[in-house]
Amino acid sequence: MKRKLILLLLSCISTIYIVNAQTGSLKGKIIDKQNGETIIGANVIIEGTTIGTITDLDGNYTIPTIPAGTYSVKITFIGYVTETIPSVIIKNGEATVLNFKMATNALELKEANVQSTKITNTENAVLVETRKAEQIVNGVSSQQISKTQDRNATEVIKRLPGVTVIEDRFVMIRGLGERYNSVLLNDAFAPSAEPDKRAFSFDIIPSSMLDRVMIYKTGAPELPGDFAGGVIKVYTKNSPDEDYVTAGYQLSFRQNTTSEDYYRGSAGGTRKLGIDGGSSTLPESFPGSLAGLSTEEQVNFSKLLPNSWVAKEQSTPIDQRINAGFAKTFRVNKTKISTINGFSYSNLYEVRNSANINYNAYDKYNEVSDTIYNYNDELYQNKVSLGIISNWTFLINTHNKIEFRNLFNQNGSNGTTIRTGTNLEEGNLVRNYAFRYYERTMYSGQISGTHDFNEARSKITWNTSYSLTRSDEPDYRRIRTFNSLLDNDTSYYVQINTSASQQDAGRFFSELKEDNFSGSVNYETDLAKVHETGMIKLRTGLTAEYKSRFFSARWMSYKRSNFDTFDYSLLSLPVDQVFSEENINTTTGFKLDEGTNGTDKYDANNTLMAAYAGVSWPVTEKLSISGGFRFEANRQYLLSKDNNNNKLEVDNMVIRILPSINTTYNLTGKSLMRFAYAKTLNRPEFREIAPFTYYDFVFNTVLLGNPDLKTPSIDNLDLRWEFYPGSGEMISVGTFYKIFTNPIEQYFIPGAGSGGTRNFTFDNADRSTSLGLEVEVRKSLQSLFKQAFLSKFSIGANATVIQSKVDLGKNAIGQDANRPMMGQSPFAVNVGLFYNDIKNKFQANLQYNIIGERLYAVGTDGTPDVYELPRNVLDFTVSKGIGKHFEIKAGVQDILNEATILRQDSNGDGHVKSNDETILSFKRGSVYSLGVILKY
Repeated sequence: MKRKLILLLLSCISTIYIVNAQTGSLKGKIIDKQNGETIIGANVIIEGTTIGTITDLDGNYTIPTIPAGTYSVKITFIGYVTETIPSVIIKNGEATVLNFKMATNALELKEANVQSTKITNTENAVLVETRKAEQIVNGVSSQQISKTQDRNATEVIKRLPGVTVIEDRFVMIRGLGERYNSVLLNDAFAPSAEPDKRAFSFDIIPSSMLDRVMIYKTGAPELPGDFAGGVIKVYTKNSPDEDYVTAGYQLSFRQNTTSEDYYRGSAGGTRKLGIDGGSSTLPESFPGSLAGLSTEEQVNFSKLLPNSWVAKEQSTPIDQRINAGFAKTFRVNKTKISTINGFSYSNLYEVRNSANINYNAYDKYNEVSDTIYNYNDELYQNKVSLGIISNWTFLINTHNKIEFRNLFNQNGSNGTTIRTGTNLEEGNLVRNYAFRYYERTMYSGQISGTHDFNEARSKITWNTSYSLTRSDEPDYRRIRTFNSLLDNDTSYYVQINTSASQQDAGRFFSELKEDNFSGSVNYETDLAKVHETGMIKLRTGLTAEYKSRFFSARWMSYKRSNFDTFDYSLLSLPVDQVFSEENINTTTGFKLDEGTNGTDKYDANNTLMAAYAGVSWPVTEKLSISGGFRFEANRQYLLSKDNNNNKLEVDNMVIRILPSINTTYNLTGKSLMRFAYAKTLNRPEFREIAPFTYYDFVFNTVLLGNPDLKTPSIDNLDLRWEFYPGSGEMISVGTFYKIFTNPIEQYFIPGAGSGGTRNFTFDNADRSTSLGLEVEVRKSLQSLFKQAFLSKFSIGANATVIQSKVDLGKNAIGQDANRPMMGQSPFAVNVGLFYNDIKNKFQANLQYNIIGERLYAVGTDGTPDVYELPRNVLDFTVSKGIGKHFEIKAGVQDILNEATILRQDSNGDGHVKSNDETILSFKRGSVYSLGVILKY
């Protein structure tokens, strides 16, 4: 019996060996016959069998273990002629190579009128775009966004390599401030609604409206020349894969906020839509200025403003988010029309308790700093966002496409700050209040076209756009009350200044209006075929942009109408009674005093004319080079007044020629090396050259513009290795080095400010450098684990390490002459673990983020630098599809709920340690969300 078993086993082994020995393999590459581009996802099938595969990101395919013999091989792909290659011989133990060029099925396209748009919103599509790009690029897709609880574009983009976020809406790339980024919204210049920032507020775009976000970190002739961190391209959803109607509703519970006590300033009914509705604006009959009017006139006009100096108490509602959308594709004659429309609304609350402390100079002997003040700030904030998107695509035929995109967003933020504590420098207990409502309106509309001709060897694209931004800050009210530490009196007294003040019983109004018109035309054509898959391409184009901005601020505060007859008992009344109508009078009460001056208004415009020419040259099948020159002529004009009310005019004309080059070398079929150089610039923003001064109540800082700023220039060098193991997978390691000439930095103004207030302005440093290393991994575990459970996991991780140094030159007064760049994060890490069970429609994701200790505020002698400390952030999301039409989604954001901490380098040793003093600390609370999505 044993002998029979041994003989049977040997027979089986021999059979297996013979079968394996009598097999071969088939491999090759499928490309487009007309343009030489690789075709991804083409089907390669051995006819008469079930053996087959699809082409990968490079158009390559491999079919292993085919029994030896002669076969017909069938190659298919939508829009191309189906081909069958006969008599393909598979030899024992050998790999047969079969490369093929597929031709567009013009007859099929003509008869069936097959028209489609490129799929761009999947993880694989973004990786394909990343790999095929001639620049160094990182991106995130709509598909990847849907796996998270990210609510807006800010939360989405912070997960990309080298990206950090400040103030929950501004993006920093590679540790460089938001002013070093250029933002394109659907390939048109994005508007900015921030009076104090050269930045696009990413929080205004809901994540549900995003198709993809791409960050170009190296320059190219066709990209804007005004950047150093990156060019961020934000694309909203445009063309659906299928018709649908969708709706979603989500509730969120924020730790230490929801159902807790909430104090709210004045709130009109329209503020639930993010619109003030005029409830807090100055009355139409209010004069242009109170200065020069008689006391009686000033009193009469003062009575026109509401007595809104108290916060109403309520219970904090639960957060709510609503979104809805529909997509439809139809035909009008031979034109295929697609539309995708969306609506989103969110109403969110946050209660934040902050320790807010400030110190005098460090005592080296006792190793401690004397306290100026020690406050506890309770911030109550309600944020409302309403967004509407309507995008249309008109596929006229296979060669002509027109797109019409519209994005509207309305944001309102209503905040109340109640400050209590001790001001040791003044010897008082304090109870201060601030009531701030801020709203932003943005509309962006674009019409663009894509036209190819000359058998698809040439292409023209064009874009015209208009955007408007409006931001209003109506009636920002700030008031201070005090009680002496030395008296036994328990009453608090309102602080009244002898002249207009933004801090003491002040009312601040501002408005910003900005209109942006732009247009561009781009031409690309094939010049010559270099080799089997390579074509030299010429690119050229023109861009024009005109941007105009009007900004106006007005501020005033209450003071005594008559010093001799004033009733000082009014100062101890409750805050909501102090400025009641009967206390606004010419004898015993108050009147408003105008503080507005010529620096509080500016009118500005910017005109940009740009042209470029570039070439893409695949030198060999492995080496390709692209590059060229960009010409930019920019005129920046600003009209305002100085502190002496004299005319202040800034008229800067800057002309630059900006060269760039990108090289790519394919090391293997799946890995490549990139090298890039680009000359770029960094134009000052309107706010930075405007003489306007703004006081921030929460951080107790003052920011002042500088009309004498120069335009910096930057030399950018990049090197990166990329490896694509499989579909949807990527590993990359890169380094970069940047040299800045005349970089714009914020400076502490020595000798300015009092009571712990810090004054800042902008100026040019002599030089700065930035050196960094970036690593990114996206990997599926399917190839590592055969178990059904483990094979459904994938990981995504990226890390960036950066070192920067600024040579301040003559401006280094009382500062380290070679400090890091302000806002610089020395490192950033993002890690995600994703589980996706397609069959059971179940997803679970765990994501982690941390950024390194960064310079928050620059100090001087006696005023230490302030750093923001690292904070671990952990998010978890789970979703489950139910049937064909329902999905339930739940998650927790910021599970660890670690504190945001600002700490000063008290002893000036360049390191922030636990024994250095903390000046600000708060926790925002974990957010627990549950939502349902319906789709038909």
